[in-house]
Amino acid sequence: MRRVIVLLILLFSVSFVLAEGNLTSKEVATACLNESAVILQDVAKYNISLNRFNDSLTKAQDLYSAQLIIETRRGSKPNYGIVISYCDQIKTLKQDAITALDSYRVFLSFYHETIDKNVNSSSIDAITSQIDAEIAGERYDGVPRLIDQGYAEITKVKSEQTALMLAYNNTARGVVGFLKENWIALISVFGLLMAFYLFYRTKISLWLLQRKLSNLLLRKNTLKDLMSKTQRDYFQFGSIPEATYRMRIKNFGELVRDIDRQIPLLQKEIAKYSFEKKEYEKLKESDRDRARLGRTD
Repeated sequence: MRRVIVLLILLFSVSFVLAEGNLTSKEVATACLNESAVILQDVAKYNISLNRFNDSLTKAQDLYSAQLIIETRRGSKPNYGIVISYCDQIKTLKQDAITALDSYRVFLSFYHETIDKNVNSSSIDAITSQIDAEIAGERYDGVPRLIDQGYAEITKVKSEQTALMLAYNNTARGVVGFLKENWIALISVFGLLMAFYLFYRTKISLWLLQRKLSNLLLRKNTLKDLMSKTQRDYFQFGSIPEATYRMRIKNFGELVRDIDRQIPLLQKEIAKYSFEKKEYEKLKESDRDRARLGRTD
């Protein structure tokens, strides 16, 4: 945070003096070198390769030293503009890197929330491997295109999940043979389990529903915390670009709305096992009233 404040003060000072027309190109080049050094420190916390940053800064410093030598020669005119151009490259590279990394984190979060672990997601994983390679090679300008491909592939994989039922049916044929060979033992075990379930089914059902509701509420709170953090990062700290902010809020909002659709259903089922019949009927009547109000709105 201290480095950010120092950088803002430096940028404000440079802008103010430039507006007054008092800075020479040499002074601007000196200021931009200092700013580039701060940028490298900021980018280092992302744990990414800094080769391009270091190369650009080294070239800028070497060119600055060369212009100082030229300046001492009689009749020679230095060109500090080429130093400033490398500083601009460092700024652009930083923006591209941060945008790519933030967008990638949002994409991975959406991926893991959307696709079930049991689904074959190798095609999506192949795209994430390409993105990892682009980031490792510091080719950040290619990351947005791959992320768009990733979102399209997630939609495709999700729509094809129903086709997995065919594979389950084929597997069931092999299960039939196993059942024929072990039907006596399986019936005995099933009978014991059924007796246990019939005796404790109300408590078991209630416990399962409450556990599922607790997990949904925990997941919803986690998503809201992520949304709050995203809002702070964008509005308070300005550490993420607008495109990343909008993408995060949209994805997290869709996940929260999906959870909100599931919670009333679970609460209704829990009430079915927890309350007296009259209380359950009141809850059902309350649900119908909310539904009528929703249609009126």
